[in-house]
Amino acid sequence: MWTRAVGLGAVRLETQSNNVAACRFYQSYGFALGGYDRFLYREIDPEKQDEVALFWYLKLL
Repeated sequence: MWTRAVGLGAVRLETQSNNVAACRFYQSYGFALGGYDRFLYREIDPEKQDEVALFWYLKLL
């Protein structure tokens, strides 16, 4: 895995709460939900009031 080759200890990614398929995919590969931001998308696009940013983490080392 290239992440280990360059010495990364962990990976963080972000997805929207309404992307259930992505959330299940990340969880199946060992990512753990580590946080959320209720306001991130609201600030980017006012029409996305109900979407929540989810932050997933995978420890590599």
